[in-house]
Amino acid sequence: AQTSLKDMNWDQSQWQPLINDRSFLPWLVKIPTEQEQLRVRQITAAQINKLEEMWKEDPGKTVEDLDKPGIDEDPQAVMLRYEDAYQYQNVFAPLVKMEADYDRKLKESQSQDNIVIRWDRGLNKRWIAYFSLPKQDGE
Repeated sequence: AQTSLKDMNWDQSQWQPLINDRSFLPWLVKIPTEQEQLRVRQITAAQINKLEEMWKEDPGKTVEDLDKPGIDEDPQAVMLRYEDAYQYQNVFAPLVKMEADYDRKLKESQSQDNIVIRWDRGLNKRWIAYFSLPKQDGE
């Protein structure tokens, strides 16, 4: 790592830590005022995870949206025996819908835009398709 920094002509003496005394430096993150600290609310790791899941669908969601009804409802537990077909359907219908929604979102996230296809005939008289995909950010 040292040789690569020297190759880039970076001066290590110019580098400074971002954290001092277990807090970010003030030029990086503004220190909240007393009034802002009074408005602070405690949030659990589960709430953070739920909020991040909600951001995947709508980036405008806030912590207040966690308190809205219907956000954190879990489906009914599956039982070994059911009294009748209606009870069975009331338990499994939401589960099937959740799985279908998940599969739909997964398929939509795997879609690819701006693909160019060129068709050509090979020497064996069969059709050959050439796909040109745009480069991804990580490539």
